[in-house]
Amino acid sequence: MKPSHVPFATLLAGLADADRQVRRQAIGSIMRRRSERGQAFPALLPLLNDPEYPVCEAAIRALGTLGNPQAIPALRALLTHQNARLRLLVLQALVQLDQRQALLPLFAALHDRALSIRREAARVLGELGNARAVAPLIAALAETDQWVRLNVVMVLGTLGDTRAVAPLTTVLAEDWSVGVRQAAAKALGLLGDANAVAPLIVALDDVNARIREVAASALGTLRDTRAVAPLIAQLHDADARVREVAASALRALGDARAVDPLLAQLHDADHDIRRAAATALGQLCDARAIEPLRALLADPNPSVIQRAREAIAQLEGSV
Repeated sequence: MKPSHVPFATLLAGLADADRQVRRQAIGSIMRRRSERGQAFPALLPLLNDPEYPVCEAAIRALGTLGNPQAIPALRALLTHQNARLRLLVLQALVQLDQRQALLPLFAALHDRALSIRREAARVLGELGNARAVAPLIAALAETDQWVRLNVVMVLGTLGDTRAVAPLTTVLAEDWSVGVRQAAAKALGLLGDANAVAPLIVALDDVNARIREVAASALGTLRDTRAVAPLIAQLHDADARVREVAASALRALGDARAVDPLLAQLHDADHDIRRAAATALGQLCDARAIEPLRALLADPNPSVIQRAREAIAQLEGSV
């Protein structure tokens, strides 16, 4: 879009026009004048209290874009505004202006009466990655909306703070949402704390196969030998995906106790499991697996044959 030839002073005067459309259009025109728009800062501030929501929204976005932290007090005053959309725009503008100063408003927004704002606050806190968010996020695990809880759980997993382990184990055991419990299992694996091993082992017996699957994967991430025997038992799970993930987790643990059970899985009816077992056996460096893997070179599935070849090469190179 070509820059306007209207004098900048005329655009500034438009911010005080009686017509809301003129005020809103003036904001848009000013923001397109990149080299001059900073001059509009003092005139934009009063528009945060404009009686017309579209004008107020445009002013909030403009002040966030201008990047002048002097706008922060005026923006924070709008965090109690009755209009949820305006509160959301204010939060986004505050993050643009100063992430550190935006933290406390974001913590408060985790308990905003508007669901959209609670969800957005959890998401943004995850992006910011600040350790100060851990305690407020733990408190937000009591949220009634499952999607907010899901966001909170995922963020706690990425922040890497072990204070979240105990609350997340409670979520894993008790939350009614399968998706939230799956996220909790994954988060516990990411946190890398040994205190998560026992709850994850318990989750291997969950009635929901997807919970069992994610718990097995998390145990592979944690690499604690307490998980070896329970994961071996999962090689006989009724769900093929759980068996496959258990084989991959045993590969990550690298414990020789898994060799014989994995050899048995080379005959599983599911080709994904045969492939996972072959891959795991290649990592476990036990020469007993070479001949059974050679037999797998006649497998009807090309990907299984490829993994068997790779595993044989690994084993022959290690003996």
